[in-house]
Amino acid sequence: MKIEKLDVSNKKVKVAFILGIILTATIFILINYLTSKASYRNTESIDLAKGTITYKVPDLNVLALSVQTAKDSKTYDTVDEIPKGNYEINKEKSYCLYTNDTTEHKDIPMEYKDGTVSISISKKGTKCYVFLDYAKTKKVQTALGELTVNLDTPDFSKTACDNGTDDETHSSGNCKSQDKGIYEAKDDYGPSYYYRGTVDNNWVQFGGYWWRIIRINGNGTVRMIYSGEIGNGTQPSEDDGRWVPKDNSQIGEIRFNLSDNYNTYVGWRTGKKFANSYVEEHSNTTNSTILDAIIKWYDTDSKLSATDKAKIDGATGFCNDRTSYPFNDLTSSSQPDTSQYGFGSTSTYYGAYFRLNQIKQPTYECPQASQDLFTTEGNTGNGVGQVPVGLITADEVMYAGGINSFGNYGCWLYTGKHYWTMSPYSYDDFAFMFNLGTYGLLQGFYSVYTMSGVRPVINLKSTTKFSGTGIVSDPYIPSLNN
Repeated sequence: MKIEKLDVSNKKVKVAFILGIILTATIFILINYLTSKASYRNTESIDLAKGTITYKVPDLNVLALSVQTAKDSKTYDTVDEIPKGNYEINKEKSYCLYTNDTTEHKDIPMEYKDGTVSISISKKGTKCYVFLDYAKTKKVQTALGELTVNLDTPDFSKTACDNGTDDETHSSGNCKSQDKGIYEAKDDYGPSYYYRGTVDNNWVQFGGYWWRIIRINGNGTVRMIYSGEIGNGTQPSEDDGRWVPKDNSQIGEIRFNLSDNYNTYVGWRTGKKFANSYVEEHSNTTNSTILDAIIKWYDTDSKLSATDKAKIDGATGFCNDRTSYPFNDLTSSSQPDTSQYGFGSTSTYYGAYFRLNQIKQPTYECPQASQDLFTTEGNTGNGVGQVPVGLITADEVMYAGGINSFGNYGCWLYTGKHYWTMSPYSYDDFAFMFNLGTYGLLQGFYSVYTMSGVRPVINLKSTTKFSGTGIVSDPYIPSLNN
């Protein structure tokens, strides 16, 4: 077969050849355009840099994305990449335009989630302009169900009156915190979600008692503080628009320890008094007076049944932080020092004093977990807690809205009575613990020999299921089947 060359020397042939090429290219472009258009119409995802815009109806022509430059800022940066993080769509500023329509339509459903913007449109040629703000809340799944968590971090450096007050003199202790709701902070196990301010949705009925939830621990367990017996006229009562426990909000009053003349007596369990080393002074060899009282209540006097106790977690610890700091030259940059402080009759400040007084920043993490995190099982604490019961810490009080050295009955922990925390304050001739006072005053100069109230704290296992909404009339109730 002979192959012949196309003769393009002829002018007409040249024109026809060129027109053929143009026609072929046009057909190719048209086919490619229609194919891509069909793909566009049937696809619900379009890549935008590293983010993705998704929509339920096609024909979204233009999307301009603007992101808030900083929290509470009124300015925005236009970006070509959808950011990941805690953002939410500003529904007041975001809008869409239809073809040949100048009306800003703000009722078109939009959603931001995990770096994806979803828009539901119903008309061809829709142009949308989306504004993303830093989110103020987020949803989390917990043993209690879905909770709304505030993303702002409270300013713990503020005094009671800075946080909002009814009484500028503090004399009656009724300075109220403006922070209210559920917030997040890290603990020894992960992100913890805590109740703060004048909340009234953290009530629980369990084991014949009222309890109030302090926080959801990082391992999913639910930490609760004793708030009185159920029945016999001891229901919580309304006080100034808030529900508070009645007079039986504690199991009694007792001394933390029967001696207060050495550093060891700030311990939940004590060591060798007047020892020559920190290790001997805080060796956890002897129960404190208050721990013995807790053991007797838990084992003998309480209404808690064997089924109830099976729901209580022993691996989640209670921090009796005995981190030792210099006494006379303590500054905000001071470091723990167990070589010179924390033993014998050496004047010492302890960890909670440093955090709550010097740097105004509480923590849920136990600095010396192997020594000071009291557990009865597991491998995250010291394993010598005796029973899976402890007390609230001074840090937990501050997270909840208690203010160091100022009264604040706007904090939900207020009961009108004073009671012990588990946090050492200092040793200076006497061993002192933090105490929550009558007016919601978080105070430190409470000798361990002083009589004060006892409110047991327990952790319910993360597998526990709850019904209810947490308000007094519909409290959370753990299921009997798990």
